[in-house]
Amino acid sequence: MSLLVIRHGETAFNRDRVMQPADTPLSDRGEEQALRLATRLSTEGITRILASDLPRAAMTAQALSDETGVGIEFEPLLQERNFGRLRGQRFIDLEARNIDPFAENYEPEEGETWQEFDQRVTCAWSRIQSALPENGTMAVVTHGLVCAALLRNHLDANAHVSDSGRLYPFRNASFTRIESSPPWRVELLNCAEHLEALGDQTSIYGQV
Repeated sequence: MSLLVIRHGETAFNRDRVMQPADTPLSDRGEEQALRLATRLSTEGITRILASDLPRAAMTAQALSDETGVGIEFEPLLQERNFGRLRGQRFIDLEARNIDPFAENYEPEEGETWQEFDQRVTCAWSRIQSALPENGTMAVVTHGLVCAALLRNHLDANAHVSDSGRLYPFRNASFTRIESSPPWRVELLNCAEHLEALGDQTSIYGQV
């Protein structure tokens, strides 16, 4: 058994460096990434899919469901950090106003602080553990900052990274394979080999 943590495919706002509104779907490129991801994971023995209910994650999970025949269970705890009234704004405009939405003490209006977000991801991690199947592999489809929070606070990734900071750059439609029991050792981190033909790139600003 193992656990797969997956970041959703690309959206137009990822591409254009815009803080992501909640209802953002995948771009055409993101849909292609999701299909390639699903093909890559078709031999992983997936028996359960848990996903964020935001459209970009739901669409990525649907490609995996179509490939494997496994239904999707939606979990709001797996949603991306809520940046409140910053959502929909361009990073370049935030920079011009000296706003760093990722700063440790920044509290977005009508959004989540880092502490609130980390607490929610901890609840999501408890949900993931309780949902692990007795047989087979579980896929968890979520978002960049959720992946980074899991890596930082709940997984053993010492063999892969020396500094698992808040903004560890998970690529769109990448997957991370984790042993399905404590200490939750990361076996394969941020794998996106299935996307090489698309020439994908990653930036920290693409995480949300």
